[in-house]
Amino acid sequence: MHKMSKVAQGLASWLAFERRCGRQNLFCESYLAHALGQLLTHQYSGQVLPEQKHPVLSAARNGAGRRPCYDFAVFSREGVADLAIETKWASASPTLLRDLVRDLVRLDLLVPQHAREAILILAGERRRINRLFARSEFKPHASHPHSTPLLPIESYSRTSVRLVPAHTYRRSLYRDALRKFATIPIRRSIRVERGGWYDAAKEYRVFVWRIIKYGGQTFLPEEVFGPYDEPNRGD
Repeated sequence: MHKMSKVAQGLASWLAFERRCGRQNLFCESYLAHALGQLLTHQYSGQVLPEQKHPVLSAARNGAGRRPCYDFAVFSREGVADLAIETKWASASPTLLRDLVRDLVRLDLLVPQHAREAILILAGERRRINRLFARSEFKPHASHPHSTPLLPIESYSRTSVRLVPAHTYRRSLYRDALRKFATIPIRRSIRVERGGWYDAAKEYRVFVWRIIKYGGQTFLPEEVFGPYDEPNRGD
């Protein structure tokens, strides 16, 4: 079994165990950190470190305050990370899909200059993840025969998150998601493959997506989706 699939299986099984212990009321993104850190340490050689400063977004951040970070990194030596990880808990937040797109962009900004590989992990209750996947912005568009889900699931193993030119039905989502990157060059299209997924006792689902490294043109969100009514904070 692939490392990413093992991480997905381990995290989903841990969630099911925690539920059996009556701790499901504690579930949130930060609650996943300890279990995920253990799984990453077991599966990947190198040092696993939480809350790493995002070099691109930190450089773009103006003024005082905490610099933007990403959730985990695996280092085998100084400098470039072997693996960068962002995690997302499938909460009831109405901005969940927007936040997934933001995490995807944050990871893409790291590869390959600051991280050799990057993965996005989504975990949560089956019903909430299924509800997310049923959103019109996530699903393939019925009138576009070659369209795909926003992220690869089920029979889809790879897809391109095409930010520009954006499909009309996803334009509002992308405009909102890219507000935080208004003056930062980002890729027009981000290639993503499904690295692993797992269902635990029909209650919890975990998906892992890997960012595929390749070239590609960049654009400034401010020029395509702007003007924005607030300055870029690099978050």
